[in-house]
Amino acid sequence: MAGGPRILIVEDEPALAENLYGYLERQGMVPDVAYDGHGALALLREAAFDGVVLDLGLPGLSGLDVLRAMRREPGLRRPVLVLTARERLEDKLLAFELGAEDYLVKPFSLAEVAARLRVLARRGRDDEPAIVEFAGLRYDPQAQAVTLAGQPLALPRKSVLLLAALLQPAGCLATHARLAAALWPDGPPSGRALHDQVHLLRRRLRAAGGPEILADPCRGWRLEERGRE
Repeated sequence: MAGGPRILIVEDEPALAENLYGYLERQGMVPDVAYDGHGALALLREAAFDGVVLDLGLPGLSGLDVLRAMRREPGLRRPVLVLTARERLEDKLLAFELGAEDYLVKPFSLAEVAARLRVLARRGRDDEPAIVEFAGLRYDPQAQAVTLAGQPLALPRKSVLLLAALLQPAGCLATHARLAAALWPDGPPSGRALHDQVHLLRRRLRAAGGPEILADPCRGWRLEERGRE
């Protein structure tokens, strides 16, 4: 893994976050830190991490809420090691149900954290989502980049998220609920928000000569190759 695995530490205790950062860096990893849930999601949307160390007791948006958002939003799914003081079986089961791959209770050994992260990072690289292609469109989930007929297609971030959801799988119906969850894990800001985003993406795809977005009234939308009857 050239440069070492990139790890996001999500921890609201500065001293603990600093200890983790320093140790992981000495182990050849490339760490970054977020001190709350909103900051963690912002960093996950900006950069590709190989693994996440996640505390559950975060201010504002909890660690469990971060897991929910990572599961719902395309492009955010990364291997997660929960690092928490919560040792109840119910907490562990809920974290695993929400998508965590590993769970370690505080206090912990820094060497064990690093060893578990190496395993998760390798597993995450092995399970990287495949590039999706449809009617000249090509979407790279890792880079969150879109090309059309081999040329980069510049889209706003929400349009990329929407297109990614429509491409899973391409040509099949994507329901209103699934598309809304991909764009707004905590719920859309208004009743028209999803329709407005679909209209924006449809307009950009038409202008570029890409596939059409067809509506299935009261159910959702799907992609269809342009010119197809």
